[in-house]
Amino acid sequence: MLDQNTDRSWWMIGAVIVGAALVGVVSVAFPDLTQSVIGLFKTKLSSVK
Repeated sequence: MLDQNTDRSWWMIGAVIVGAALVGVVSVAFPDLTQSVIGLFKTKLSSVK
């Protein structure tokens, strides 16, 4: 039973690393897109107040 939980943890860690790498590559390759997405989120979050 512990083996199954350990396997799931390694898959989760791998998915987080792959996701972070994708975000890093996109932010370096397309800085304008990254800034527009960040600006969109800031606008949406500030309008929630």
